[in-house]
Amino acid sequence: MDLNTRMSLCVKQVVLSTLALVLLGGCTDIGPRSIRANRADYNMAIQSTSDQELLLNIVRAHYRDNMYFTTVERVVSTEQLLSSAGANLSAGWTQSTPYNKGTTSSSVISHGQSQTLGLGPAAVALNDEPTIFYAPIEGEKFVRQMMTPMNLETLILLVRSGWSIDRVFAVAVQEMNGLGNAPSASGPTPLYEPEYRDFRDATHLMRVMQRTHNLDVGRTASNKSVEFHFLHGSENSAEAKKLKQLLHLAPNIDRIAITRDDKKHDDHTISITTRPLIAAMNYLSQAVDVPAIDVASGRVTRTVQNDGVTPFKWQDLLDGRFEVHSSSKPPEAPSVAIHYRNAWFYIADNDLESKSTFVLLTQLIALHSVPPKEGPVLSYSVGN
Repeated sequence: MDLNTRMSLCVKQVVLSTLALVLLGGCTDIGPRSIRANRADYNMAIQSTSDQELLLNIVRAHYRDNMYFTTVERVVSTEQLLSSAGANLSAGWTQSTPYNKGTTSSSVISHGQSQTLGLGPAAVALNDEPTIFYAPIEGEKFVRQMMTPMNLETLILLVRSGWSIDRVFAVAVQEMNGLGNAPSASGPTPLYEPEYRDFRDATHLMRVMQRTHNLDVGRTASNKSVEFHFLHGSENSAEAKKLKQLLHLAPNIDRIAITRDDKKHDDHTISITTRPLIAAMNYLSQAVDVPAIDVASGRVTRTVQNDGVTPFKWQDLLDGRFEVHSSSKPPEAPSVAIHYRNAWFYIADNDLESKSTFVLLTQLIALHSVPPKEGPVLSYSVGN
């Protein structure tokens, strides 16, 4: 080997060795760097897949298919940084063979990967093995959670925290002083249009007065019950008078007691029947716009008006608060989308009304959630 070749190889060796040492020295803070690199990704992945699962179950409800829920119990990500000396220039990526380890109570699937880089006399290896634990949400506790009417106090809390009263009541209230909010839509899609117009008009009036700060909702002075309170002398406004007329209330009152006792009826009280979570999901599932072929083939119920002929438009009831579109192709700009029954179902990213209602539903579910029943936990360990 001539002198120039030996000098060239020596220079390369020095450069590669220096680079390897820099890499090794820069990896001492791998822990903090790993958090910065991965935490947001895990957060977004869990959030987006939770949204997809909720939308999937709403679509399933419209098709009268069984709903099914899972939860991500925890994520464990293990990263190992290994170094060695005396390696030749090399780079590689290896992936372990998946294995299935089953027991009577759980199933574990492991899948890892390793990345190696050898530069001159030094080498770096990074082993990454994230593990995600899923648990099915099922059993008696879950069924009771889904079938128990929502807590009136929770709804009032949401309204006081900034949610519009008409949106909260549309999703979570089934009846108010005899005014039905599409009670027949709380189960499978009905054959005939539901009762809803007077309820919708009443909640619209409440929203107008809420937006102009003329209607407040909260606890009574004794803190024993919840009430509506007309502010700034608005109890005699045109909106208040129309609202009281719809709800069969005394015309001059400035405070209205709110109760869930459907046996209590007087002209100073609003009796409210709340929906269970499963009924709220069935109600919102009426907003799913299914492919025409599924309607023609009888896979979904076609609701008609009371004349028995004219198709009923569910958006007349939902008033644009929630709409799920369908497409044969992946949508271009969805907020959330899922593929089901050979079609794409999605909420458009620029549909702020539907996105708000979807967020409200997730909050209602969270506020009524219970810990999943102890039982089999599925653990999946996957590589990036």
